[in-house]
Amino acid sequence: MPPTVHDYSVEEWLPYRLWRLSRAAGDRLEAYYSRTFGLDGSDWRTLAILANYAPISAKALAEALDINQVQMTRALTRLQGLGLLSRRTDKNDKRKVVLQLNRKGNEIYQKIAPRAQAIEDQCFSGFSAGERSQFIAFLNRLEQQALS
Repeated sequence: MPPTVHDYSVEEWLPYRLWRLSRAAGDRLEAYYSRTFGLDGSDWRTLAILANYAPISAKALAEALDINQVQMTRALTRLQGLGLLSRRTDKNDKRKVVLQLNRKGNEIYQKIAPRAQAIEDQCFSGFSAGERSQFIAFLNRLEQQALS
């Protein structure tokens, strides 16, 4: 017999639970980087993508962050204003701007990334290595299903 409306609980809804987990972990990390470096969540996500995929175009960066061009322009202006970003024109396509972290941006990323990893490791502290691996595999499948 299918559940009734009264059987539904938002607290048990997977997207809600994942959002709460993301907020709890993200808030812990943000407390550090906002206090220490004056960054917000958007700044951190942009730094992390740049650290892993640079050199990258602004368009590809926006796609990786799943944000629109206006949001991308604001994020890049902010990071450049904080002195964390390097922009250059692509050698092969003069219309394209290529982005990467400069030395200061990379140093900040190198200070934040281990804390992010430590928070994730703490989240998985009650899991065996196999359970952690299995959870990641399930999460990958859930993402594929949700995005298809």
